[in-house]
Amino acid sequence: MVDDDERAAILDHRRRGESIRTSAAGVKVSIGVVHKTLADTKEGIGAAPQR
Repeated sequence: MVDDDERAAILDHRRRGESIRTSAAGVKVSIGVVHKTLADTKEGIGAAPQR
């Protein structure tokens, strides 16, 4: 389970177009946590990063 700050950081990494692996390393959580967090949001795993 991620807290609100970690969730926000994961989503920020995704908006910047970073990979799940890079996001996980940056937030210091597992790849699975990042994957699940993204899957549970409308921004999602397959969503194109905003530029």
